[in-house]
Amino acid sequence: MKPLLLILALAAALPAFAQTQVHRAQVYRCGPDGRDLRDSPCPGGAQPASVDFDQPSTADSRAARDRHLADAKQAAALAAARRASEAEARRQKASHIGLQAAAPAQAASSPQVTYLKPPKTAKPKRPSGTGSSAGR
Repeated sequence: MKPLLLILALAAALPAFAQTQVHRAQVYRCGPDGRDLRDSPCPGGAQPASVDFDQPSTADSRAARDRHLADAKQAAALAAARRASEAEARRQKASHIGLQAAAPAQAASSPQVTYLKPPKTAKPKRPSGTGSSAGR
């Protein structure tokens, strides 16, 4: 029974191992305590070391890129919904305080009528220096 469980556990773990490739890179540890990693030799002549890292497979890279694009689309949709919600809240707030903003659909369907006062006519100036008020 135990060998069967071991085989099943290995079979389940094998796809995880197949998804990444282990690569090895040669680096040089420089500086105090070897904390500065470089790909070229150090000025002090330090010995090269190797660092192992995992390289994701092409399928994993494609899946990550697809997830990123889907997340970006969802974020854009949520931002648009938030902006629309905030605009609606501003319209409702404006109508509550009496600012009566016209709705875009209402403005497009019927033009707003604006009544203007007729312009004032200019009064003619009286001639100065005739002395009409001094003679009376």
